[in-house]
Amino acid sequence: MSAPTPNQPDLKAKLLFWLILAAFSTFFAEVVSGADMFPFFHGWGLLVVVPLYGLHILVLAHLIFRAPRVRFSSLIFAGMLFGLYEAYLTKVLWAPPWGEAVITAGVAPVETLVLVFWWHTWFAFLIPLLAAESILTSGREIHAGLPGVFGRIFNSRWGWTAVLIFGGVFQSVNSPSVGRSLLSGLSTTAVLAGLVLLFRRLTRGKPYSLRDLLPDRRQFRILLIPTGLMYLILTLILRPEAIPGLTGQLVIWMLYAVTGLLLLLSQRKAVKAHGSRSRETFSPPTRFWLGLAGIFTLAAAGGELLLNPFAEPLAVFGWLAGIVFGLTAFIKAVQLTFHTPGDRPHVPIQQTPPH
Repeated sequence: MSAPTPNQPDLKAKLLFWLILAAFSTFFAEVVSGADMFPFFHGWGLLVVVPLYGLHILVLAHLIFRAPRVRFSSLIFAGMLFGLYEAYLTKVLWAPPWGEAVITAGVAPVETLVLVFWWHTWFAFLIPLLAAESILTSGREIHAGLPGVFGRIFNSRWGWTAVLIFGGVFQSVNSPSVGRSLLSGLSTTAVLAGLVLLFRRLTRGKPYSLRDLLPDRRQFRILLIPTGLMYLILTLILRPEAIPGLTGQLVIWMLYAVTGLLLLLSQRKAVKAHGSRSRETFSPPTRFWLGLAGIFTLAAAGGELLLNPFAEPLAVFGWLAGIVFGLTAFIKAVQLTFHTPGDRPHVPIQQTPPH
């Protein structure tokens, strides 16, 4: 491998950034949901959960950034491909482990809508990428490409604050106690803060973009090996008895095929018309993100303390709201894939975040 140029990060910086992306994805997907409140502090989390999220976000983000412009539609479809691991790896889309579920054509439709269209698309993929881009890079390609209400949410302090408050309350639904919520919030956000501090010290404030820090083509091909092995091993060892007959598997294959085709079409459009939207993007100071860590922790503890009697209706409301949000984003992504007015010549968007 050739030595990095002055404008490119070295391998140490890239590897640390990949670890941070994996940690961000794990935090927003697992800690916020309450599925695993301490993934950074036990063997299964460190050896399976964090690598699982890290490999997915790195491989899929690399595919998106192959195009000269990052499209919102491509991000949505890549996030959906991310969420489809809940079929063969965990079997949740076929047999949810939390009790009886409605099964149609061998698939749990509610869980599919929640996990594929909403949760993993946003909390495992898009939100971690947005957070990493804002906190650690000089670029704002993803932020600048968010359309409509999605851009207003993630390019504003009020939007991020609302997301973390929602995340804290959502975690409280699955939290066993106020103390666990406090400990989870404080410990996991401390890990994230420590990793960010280490990255900034290593890079000494150099203005790298997300494109600079993601895997290049050679590194992408290498990452495909552990990704494939993880799919093979976890498919065989995690609840293999929950794999359904041909009908249930065909539905998942169709989802893979349709989503993959939409991603391909979106990426082709990104190559043909690689404009950047003109939008004021988001670069808050470090203290804002530290404040959000505290807000999440307090919201989780407060939700557990004050809203525990309403945990079940809150969970139902959260799922319904998520389904509506996810489907709205999906419909917008489909519209943008087949018709995008106002594409303009490419104008790179670079802003140096405050340190």
